[in-house]
Amino acid sequence: MFDVWTVSLETLEQLKLTGNIRIFANMRKRIPDTHVIYLALILLLYPLTCSGHQPGAKTLFPVERDNKWGFIDRSGQIVIPLQFEDASDFHEGLALATAKGKRVFIDATGQIVLRPNFDIVNTFSEGLAAVNTGKLLFEVQLDVTLGFHEGIVGILWKGLVTYYDRIGKKLPISTAYGPKSNSFSEGLVPIETKSKWGFVDKTGKLAIAAQFEDADNFSEGLAPIKIGGETIWCPPDATGSRLGFTMRWGYIDRAGKLVIPPQFESAAPFSEGLAAIHNCDQAYFIDKTGKTVISGNFRYVSSFSGGLAQIQTMTTDGLLSGYVDKSGTLVWGPAK
Repeated sequence: MFDVWTVSLETLEQLKLTGNIRIFANMRKRIPDTHVIYLALILLLYPLTCSGHQPGAKTLFPVERDNKWGFIDRSGQIVIPLQFEDASDFHEGLALATAKGKRVFIDATGQIVLRPNFDIVNTFSEGLAAVNTGKLLFEVQLDVTLGFHEGIVGILWKGLVTYYDRIGKKLPISTAYGPKSNSFSEGLVPIETKSKWGFVDKTGKLAIAAQFEDADNFSEGLAPIKIGGETIWCPPDATGSRLGFTMRWGYIDRAGKLVIPPQFESAAPFSEGLAAIHNCDQAYFIDKTGKTVISGNFRYVSSFSGGLAQIQTMTTDGLLSGYVDKSGTLVWGPAK
């Protein structure tokens, strides 16, 4: 059942924006004791260009020091002081943060612009943010929404993923596919059938046959896929023990053709021309030819966004985090 409500801004505590909010409720269901389960998505009718940030134009990066969070720019300069108990990336000009134990949205100046009077489930995506306004019950601890991507939202419910457009119309994609918490990217989404992974389009048509051990989203024309093969052994540790892996990640194009041969223990989708790779205890970045272009004493790395990527290094004080630019230069950290 799909209901649509429109409420005024007065329903939000200390809201500083103007306009209205439309609430989309999906999967409303009545159960004993008059509990109601539903997922609500709020749409801010607010021009994001007023915030000075266009969707996808990442210019600020969350950092932590001494249990306080703030934001730096690409040069590593602090532009929003370290003052929050927690903070996440900016999305469409707003970032989720925790201030005095409350979840809030802040703008690029660090000002709190939204104090929702409900629990926030995720950040804004294509003008929508998921919230819960009632008691949410789950059979397993999973995300209930994957956010809107390319006009489509994925809903995870009872171990199954279904997809809806912005008006609540269900896409004709079999719930027998999956489950996997992926959103549409470049018109395709990875699915699983009979223990093999492939890709379907928005019509539900199988665009790339299910033939892989695992698969991730397409990005910049390539998608990571996993294929079994001979064991790749890691270097021995201090005790002489060695770990190995037989399932290796590589990359395919939209035709399903293998472009970068499977050789990695894990591989992320490409972002800004580079992909984050993990092999044994080493992490680094490759280009679209499969060549290593940024490496260091990294234990973990995340994808590039806005010209920076988060890295973690192992030290005598444990794992420390920082940011590197595309030259491999450390612009922040490492810090505990």
